[in-house]
Amino acid sequence: MRVTAKRMFCMVLAALMILFSFTACNNEEEDPGITRGTDSIQAPAVTTTAPVTEATTAATTGTTASTTKKSSSSNNSNTPTKSQQDISDAANNSGQSLALVSSLINAFGFNYDSKEQVFYTELDSWQRSGNYIKHYDTVAAFGNMRYLTTKVDFNYDGLSWRLQFWKGQYGAFGGAEIGVYNKIPGQTDELYYCADDDHLLYMSYTMYKTPSDYHNGIKYFTRGWQKHWWLTGFKPGTATATDLVMSARIRTYDTQMASAMEKGLQAAGFKSGDAKTQYDTYRRSGFDFFILWYSVGTTNYNNN
Repeated sequence: MRVTAKRMFCMVLAALMILFSFTACNNEEEDPGITRGTDSIQAPAVTTTAPVTEATTAATTGTTASTTKKSSSSNNSNTPTKSQQDISDAANNSGQSLALVSSLINAFGFNYDSKEQVFYTELDSWQRSGNYIKHYDTVAAFGNMRYLTTKVDFNYDGLSWRLQFWKGQYGAFGGAEIGVYNKIPGQTDELYYCADDDHLLYMSYTMYKTPSDYHNGIKYFTRGWQKHWWLTGFKPGTATATDLVMSARIRTYDTQMASAMEKGLQAAGFKSGDAKTQYDTYRRSGFDFFILWYSVGTTNYNNN
C-alpha cells in the first residue's frame, strides 16, 4: 500500500507539472513552470566549458573525492543578496515584473543564474519528494515538454542506481537535466528515489544547441561543477531535442562504482571513446566520466 500511495503521489505531481507547463505556454512571455525534480546547491560557480578537456580531470586519480562545505557569509542589510540580485536580473531579462518572477521562483523552487541566463532548481526544493517514475516522461509530452532521454542503470553498494539524462524543449524553455536516483533492489518496480544527501554526485555539463555550435565552441549554457542529485538548466527560448549536444562530467565514489557505471553506460548505448570528437562516447579517468551525448536514447514524443 505504501508503494501504491507513493505512486499516486508521483502521478499527482506529474499532473500538476503538466498544468503548470500549459499555463506557461499560454503566455509566451511568462516565466518558468518547468520540470519534475530539484537540485543544485547555490547559484552556480560557473566554469567555462568548451568541449570538455583533459585539464578538467585534475585531482581524480586514486582517492575518493572529498566534499568541501562552503561557509556562509553575512550580508550588509542595505546590500541586495546574490539571490535577490539574481531574481532582479531574471525579471529584467524576461521582461516580467519582479513580483511575478519572485513568486514563480519561490513557488516552484527555482533560482536564476544571471551570467548563464538559466533557471535551475535548488537542492531541497519541494519537487524532490516526487522521486522518479517513468510516467513523468510519458505524460510530459502532453504538457509541451519534448525531449530526448536516456537511462544509465547499474548496481552499487547494495542499491540499484539510475542516472538519467534529458535534453530538449520544456514549454517556453530549452534545457537539460541529469538526475541521480536509487532504490533497494526489488523494493519497487518503476519508482526510484531521489538520491539523499549521502548519495549525491559531483556533476557538471555544458550544452550546445547544435553539433555545429559544439564544433565551433559556441555554448548554449553551462551548469557548473557541484555536488547534488539533479542538475538542471532551463533557458528561455527554443531548442530541438535531437540537435542539442551535452558535454558532461560525472564523478563516482570509487573504483567499484566506476566499473559498475561504465557497464551501465555501455548497456545504455554509449561507447568508450574520446568524448570530445566522437558523439555518444564516454571516457573514464580515475573515478570521473566524461560523456559527449547526442543521439543515444529515445524521445518522449512521436516524431511523426
